[in-house]
Amino acid sequence: MNFPEWIQQYGDNLQLTVFFGFFITLALLERLISRRARSPNNLARWGGNLRLTIVNVVLFASLPVSFVAAAFWAEAQPWGLLNLRSLPLEISVLATLFLRGFIAWGTHILNHKIPFLWRFHRIHHLDTELDVSTTLRVHPVEFVLNLLIGIPLVVLFGLTPWALMLYEVFDAVVVVFSHSNVRFPTSIDSILKYIIVTPDLHRIHHSSWRLETDSNYGPVFPIWDLLLGTFRGSPKEPHETMTLGLKDNRGSNSRQALWLLISPFRNDSSGNTPPLQK
Repeated sequence: MNFPEWIQQYGDNLQLTVFFGFFITLALLERLISRRARSPNNLARWGGNLRLTIVNVVLFASLPVSFVAAAFWAEAQPWGLLNLRSLPLEISVLATLFLRGFIAWGTHILNHKIPFLWRFHRIHHLDTELDVSTTLRVHPVEFVLNLLIGIPLVVLFGLTPWALMLYEVFDAVVVVFSHSNVRFPTSIDSILKYIIVTPDLHRIHHSSWRLETDSNYGPVFPIWDLLLGTFRGSPKEPHETMTLGLKDNRGSNSRQALWLLISPFRNDSSGNTPPLQK
C-alpha cells in the first residue's frame, strides 16, 4: 500500500487521533509555559467550550458528506480544473494544498463580512481568552454552512482526494497549535509565522480591536493573507495584555454553551451584525 492509498484509508481516524493528541499535549504545556496569565474564568470557559467541542465532534463524525468525499466524486466524473489533465504528482499536491488554503481563507472572510454568517461565527470570537479549548468553540450551524460554501469549490478546483486528506490531517494539528496559549521563542515565531499559522499570529485575529480581527484569516497557512494584504505580523498591544474577544458581550453568558447555541437566532443582540471598523 502506497502513501496516497494509506492516507485515503486511514485519514479520518488519523485526523481525530492527531487532533486529540495535540489537544491534550498542548493543554498540559499551557500550564507549564503559558503565553498569557490564566483567566479566573477558565473553569467556566472550558466547560462551555468543551460542550461545543463534543457537539461538533459528533456532528463531524455523522455528516454524510465531506470535502474529501466531494473530491472523490469530482475525480470520478471527472470534473474540476485539476482533473482536466494528468498532472505531475508534485504539482497536484501543491495545487491542492494551495487551493484548499484559499477555500479556508475565503470562507473565513465571508464569515466575518456577511451578517448572516457572522451571527454564527461570532460565537468563536466571543471567547475572552484563547487556548486549546477555543479550537472547536464553533457553532454547529457554521460547521455545516462552511461545508455548503466549500464543497462546490472543491469540485470546481478538482482537488486531489488524497492530498486533500493530507491537508485535513495537517489542519487538525495546526488549528489546535494556533489556538494554544503556549509561549514559544520569539526567534522561532518570527520565521515560522510566515510558513504556518502560529499562536501569536492567530491571537491577533482574536483581538478585540477590529483592525486586528480583520486580519490573519488563514487557519493553516498564511500564504493567502500575505498575497492579498490581510496579514498582520504583530499586535498593537503586547500579547500578554492585549484584549481578546468582542466588546459587545464579555459577560458570563458568553461562557455558557446553551446561550452560545441559541444566540445567533436571537434578534435582540446588536452583536449579530458585524461591527463597524474602528
